[in-house]
Amino acid sequence: MLGHRGTSACLLRLFVPFVFALTLAQAQRLGVIGDWGADTRGRAQVAALLRKEHAQSPLTALLTTGDNFYPRGRVVEAYLQDLPPVPLYPAFGNHDAPNLEAQLRRFGLERPHYRVRFGGLEVFVLYTEGDLRTQRAWLEEALQSSTAPLKALLLHRPLYSSGLHGGSPALRSLLEPLLRRHGVALVLAGHDHHYERLEVQGLLHVVTGGGGAGLYRTRPPLPWSRALAVAHHALFLEVGREGLLGYALDPQGKLLDRFLIPIRP
Repeated sequence: MLGHRGTSACLLRLFVPFVFALTLAQAQRLGVIGDWGADTRGRAQVAALLRKEHAQSPLTALLTTGDNFYPRGRVVEAYLQDLPPVPLYPAFGNHDAPNLEAQLRRFGLERPHYRVRFGGLEVFVLYTEGDLRTQRAWLEEALQSSTAPLKALLLHRPLYSSGLHGGSPALRSLLEPLLRRHGVALVLAGHDHHYERLEVQGLLHVVTGGGGAGLYRTRPPLPWSRALAVAHHALFLEVGREGLLGYALDPQGKLLDRFLIPIRP
């Protein structure tokens, strides 16, 4: 755990060559939260962290890994007003399902699976509570047509996790061959209420489910686990011409984890 005195300065000392390249490229900066929309101290603390980070180095947008509003998906505007005033691109989870249509209207979406691009990174969002076989066909076409050098999948239920829910064998069977075939570099999920980074055959999986709801203890770490913390947190992604820098901070701004995904020639 490292102290945090402004994200850019801290990480610049740790990763001078890579971060310097990102800075020159005017990296786009994203925030990611999951399992967050609950009336808890943790949610308020993570929202305050996001506002502070946005004030220090502006965020382009926010992403969520779902469970945006507990307990049954009813939109709470006060929670949204606590976040930085940037576009929000959500995935949707099991707690969102009862009021999915209302959330789609609130976020200006026609359907819960879609794609969005930030510079060199394209994010493909799936809805794990819906018809995944239909979505897989859409995802295959979307990945085939993508020209982004970096691709990420955003969804609620994880493929791999050391948490109490654990990873989904069905999702692995359905999606892993497709993700590998099309060079997806990062899978972002929630559902389990902790932070974890896993690496499975070169593909990074990040569980970021500590956005505000009550935390869960975990099982013993899986063999692929590279970092794990039971803590409220936000994940930040900086996308530049050289690649992607990711780091997770707890509400006090302490560094929980960091990772680099270079763009392959």
